[in-house]
Formats: sequence, C-alpha cells, structure tokens
Amino acid sequence: MNRRIFCLMMTFVIMFTSFIPFVEADSTLYASDGRTINVNSEDIELWKNVGWFETAEDAKIITMYSMDGRTLDIPQYYRDAYNKVGWYNTREEVVTTMYSMDGRSLEVYKDLGEAYRNVGWYYNLSDVTEKMYDSKGNEYTVFKDNIEAERKKGLSTNKNDVMQIMFSADGRFLYVPYEDVEAYNKVGWYTGGTKLDPTRPMVALTFDDGPGKYTSKILSILEQYNVRATFFVQGKNVSGYKQVLKRAVDMDCEIGNHTWSHVNLSGSSSATISQQISSTNSAIYAATGKYPTLYRPPYGAYNKSVLNSISMAAIMWSVDTLDWKTRNPQKTLASVKKDAVDGSIILLHDIHSPTADAVESVVRHLLMQGYQLVTVSELIEARQGAVVSGKVYTNVKP
Repeated sequence: MNRRIFCLMMTFVIMFTSFIPFVEADSTLYASDGRTINVNSEDIELWKNVGWFETAEDAKIITMYSMDGRTLDIPQYYRDAYNKVGWYNTREEVVTTMYSMDGRSLEVYKDLGEAYRNVGWYYNLSDVTEKMYDSKGNEYTVFKDNIEAERKKGLSTNKNDVMQIMFSADGRFLYVPYEDVEAYNKVGWYTGGTKLDPTRPMVALTFDDGPGKYTSKILSILEQYNVRATFFVQGKNVSGYKQVLKRAVDMDCEIGNHTWSHVNLSGSSSATISQQISSTNSAIYAATGKYPTLYRPPYGAYNKSVLNSISMAAIMWSVDTLDWKTRNPQKTLASVKKDAVDGSIILLHDIHSPTADAVESVVRHLLMQGYQLVTVSELIEARQGAVVSGKVYTNVKP
C-alpha cells in the first residue's frame, strides 16, 4: 500500500469515529474478596450475574446458621433468600440451653433437642429444680438430684413441713416457725392446715357432683389455708377437668366415686351399678393415676344390694348444708356453724357458684374453732383405723 492510500484511509477512520459518542465507565461494583471494578451502567446486571454487587454492604460475607448445627458463609445480599429456606442470622436463634437434674447445662442446636431430651436433659430450668425451705421459711432452689442431700440438712420441699401457716381475723397470712405458733395464738392468730394430729378435733369437707367450673376456685381456697377435702365426682365430668383433679390429688385431697351419671343405685340392676361405678373408677384413674376407695351413692340412696355390689366404703354425711337448695353463702356457713362437731362429714356441692363463695368463710370458721380439715379417709383412719369396704360411714366420732 502506497503512502497516499494509507493517509486517505486514516483520514476516513478519524472522520468516522468523531461521530460516535464517547462512553465512560460510570458505576462501581464490589466483590466479596474486597475487589472493586468500574463498569458501564448498562452492563451492571451482567456483572451481578457473575458475583459482583452494587454496594460493599451487599458484598460483605456473613455467617448463617441452621437448626441442625450447620453454618454457611454467604454475601449479605442473599440473606433474605436464605431466611426463607430455613437459615437464621444469629446462632442464638438456632440453639437452646438444656439442663440436667444434677445442675449441668449446655447449649444444644434445636433440631437435636429431642435427642438430648431422651437421655435426660430438659428444656426448662424449672423441670430440674424444686423449691425447698428451711425452718425460718427461707426459700432455696435445689437441683432435683440434690434434694435428698438437702433434706438431710433440714430443708423440705413442703414449706408446711418446716413452718406453720397462720392467718388473722382480718385476712392476713404468714408462715411461723413451729416453736412460735403458741405465741402467735395468744395474740389472735389462727392455725391453718398442719400435720395431722389425731388428738385434735377434725372434720371432713366433702363436695359432690363435680368436677365443674367452680372446683378450681375451691381448690385455690383450700390451698391457701393448706387444708384438704374429698371430692365425690361424676365420671361423665372427669374428662373435661383432668387437670383440676390432678391438681386436687397433688394437694393431697381425695377423689371419691359418685357414679357415672348420678343414678339412683338403690333402684338399679347389678349390671347398671357395676357399670356406673367401674367406668367412673377408670375415668378417675386415667386423670389422677389413682383408683378411688370411697363412693357416695347419689341422693344418699343405698340398700343391701348396693353395698354388696360395690367393694368400696360408702360415705354418707352428718352435716347437710343444703347448699344446693338455698344457693346462699351465708346460709351455708350458718349450717356449718350450727351442726359441725368433731368427726363430722360435711356435705357441699362444687358445681354451684354460691357454694364456692361460701368455702373460704366455712374454712376460716372451722379452723378458728380449732378443727383440722382432713379427707374422709384420714378422718376414718385417725379415729377407727383402716377404711372397711362395704361399710357405711355417716360420721366418725372420737
């Protein structure tokens, strides 16, 4: 090519390119290893598809966590997407603390929690500890494996074993060391429930026809005064109140049989009697883990055939408050004040709201008169020895 032709070609190229606008790289992208690159705006998506990011924050490497203990390092840009498929931003979100009976603790990934649960670890500290008390009423939290050792040092899991609950006429409560009870008695304080003393007067409160929606309220009152009662329940009601009955048993109250559906046993066939009693016994056992040893015939109706058909003691009453009829707390209390004596079995019904309203005043009156409030079985055993199946108990006099 001669010099003349080459110069003409170069002139043509210069003239052509002078009409193409100049494009300058105007965006910065970031890589997770710290590199940066300047690219044209129209090319950003292409670069993002091969691992570059529009901000340094998006490119920053973060660690994500799974419930089964895995970890994953990813650019922060992808965090939300990984959140949606079960990854978490912090380790605290995927681990839980578990506890052992002997006081140890460890952090466990949540997906492994049940495996640890199967070998004696627990999710809650309250599952492995129990409150214990000394003779001054001080409270301690003790791991369950250490309870027996602490018991030997004088602590008890039941505050009432080491202290006496007392109450005043104006409604105050306090726990008092046993050696100080007499002094408090002299200045107007009264003794709540305590360890059973066969030499002292006692009565048994009994509640029929439940459990029902007022039974829990009655239990709370009994618990407050640390006293016990006997509940004669209808089998048909048990399934709806299993936790209530379990609570009653945990409070050392007694559960008795009041038939499945409140039938008159004295007018029933042997097959009906058996079905009414056995089905209720099974329901009570399913709820509490204990079979009842006492029954109360509905309407107080029984005969020789009933007594021969049921291998449990029949419990009647010596104080009928007529609470089911009067539906009046004051009249219920008046009945107890008038008729209760040492050894009385007092009839009430826990399915009526006015009865629940009367219970605290009844309990307070009996305690202030010096009575112990015990279960029917405790009353019988303290006064007459073992409960006798087939026998009818109306009261248990000294």
